[in-house]
Amino acid sequence: MDKQAILDSLDLVAERSPDPAPQVYARLFARHPEMEALFVRDVTGDVRGQMLAQAVEVLLDYLGPRAFAVNLLRTEVHNHDNMGVPGETFPAFYRAMAEAFEAIGGRDWTPAMTAAWQEVAVAFGEIIAAEARTV
Repeated sequence: MDKQAILDSLDLVAERSPDPAPQVYARLFARHPEMEALFVRDVTGDVRGQMLAQAVEVLLDYLGPRAFAVNLLRTEVHNHDNMGVPGETFPAFYRAMAEAFEAIGGRDWTPAMTAAWQEVAVAFGEIIAAEARTV
């Protein structure tokens, strides 16, 4: 996985968007409209923003020391299952992040960034699929 491409993409997004959460969730809800109902009480968007921030933290840890990322993903599979969120939504969330970030990055988004984000979705999908089988 091209760690630098991910870091560069995050820098690009931070430079161009003070809050990418609306774009990320719009893409997620377009693919998984059933998820939008789970956020009906999040009228300010704070929950969505916090979840996006945590997803980025997990990603950064996964790219670095891996002190908590894998275990947090496994734990969240169970937490979200209790709310009716299937495990496959997690990689879909990271794909929605990648697509929204690419749109924000525009012409400065690179093929290396696309490839690195695809690898993230696959890697997280494998972790989650393995854990989901235990649910």
